Amino acid sequence: MPTRPQDPAQERDRGLPHGVHATDRAADLPCEGWDALAGPGDLFLTCRWLHVAEATAGVPMTYLWTERDGAPVAALATALATPSVPWALGRPDVVLDNSAQAGLPGAAAFRAGLGADATAALLPTLLAGGRHLGNTRLLCGLSATEDDMARLVAAAETLARRAGAASVCFLYLGDTAESDRCLGKLLTARGYESFTSGQYSTLRVPEDGYEGYLAALPRKRRVSVAAERRRIRAAGVRTTLEPLAAADLARFAALEAELLRKYGIAWAPDQSLPLLHQVRDLFGDDAFAMVARADGEIRGFALVLRHGTDWYARQTGYDYAYQRSSGLPLYFELVYYRLLEEAAAAGVSTLHYGLGSTDTKRSRGCVAADQLGRVLRLRERG
Repeated sequence: MPTRPQDPAQERDRGLPHGVHATDRAADLPCEGWDALAGPGDLFLTCRWLHVAEATAGVPMTYLWTERDGAPVAALATALATPSVPWALGRPDVVLDNSAQAGLPGAAAFRAGLGADATAALLPTLLAGGRHLGNTRLLCGLSATEDDMARLVAAAETLARRAGAASVCFLYLGDTAESDRCLGKLLTARGYESFTSGQYSTLRVPEDGYEGYLAALPRKRRVSVAAERRRIRAAGVRTTLEPLAAADLARFAALEAELLRKYGIAWAPDQSLPLLHQVRDLFGDDAFAMVARADGEIRGFALVLRHGTDWYARQTGYDYAYQRSSGLPLYFELVYYRLLEEAAAAGVSTLHYGLGSTDTKRSRGCVAADQLGRVLRLRERG
């Protein structure tokens, strides 16, 4: 991979701070150095996922980084989102309204300051830290400084103003890493407002695997889990971990569309297929699926991605006609119990379950960490 955009003059033309490199194509990134900055929780900021996002998000993306001795030391992925994007949970106006309705800290007060139309106040927005849900952050190496962070944030703000954006937004920023806390202080000093935008759930895989997981659950939950699994076995459901390369992606897309329709999201299978194909082609052996079969048909799936010693449950879907007739808890079997068994056997340290359904995830042993939406409004406030 080249270590500069194809046309270095483009960097100067953007008017970015000195020393900030930029490209609009993931293919032009210094991927070895960029990926070296990504930690265990940063799968969606690695080059191969950026290729997937760039090919499927349908919005302009720009990648920024600073270097020392010819290698990246800090990096920031950005995407320009308009009101027409279909991914609602990547929009600060939608996320803010949801957070305010859920009573999350800071959301109602921030929403009240936007007036009647949050969309007009915040969109278009430059999403900083990546076009994904959870841990939208700035990547930092050990030699990165606060000046590296400040130059990348200033560069993102320059891009936003040049694009006529209404805001710059780190939509899901955690505060568990020291670099995230330093970035939070920097954003506050630059006038960014904040609200709690969600909670990101993870599950540590016990050294003794599924038995250790089960033992850590409350007694009542242990009894219910055992009963759920007995029902699955009695119904003759077979669950297997399979490479995505050999999967029936069309069936997966149809089942994901069923799940999204259940939650009121209009979604066609054809909308899922491009991403599934991209993931299959770019992730290779690091993409697989937990698959449930009954009566010769796929009744449910969960797409799983590997990043180092961590696994990510990316997306899932179910045959709801079968679910209604059988009453089986396929979601929990696929996404928690069987997945944890396979993860333990593979030496995985952490399972990532991402945003949403926090109470359900906690009931299955997950730990949830707050995510903050950090927003800089670029237009005059009324």
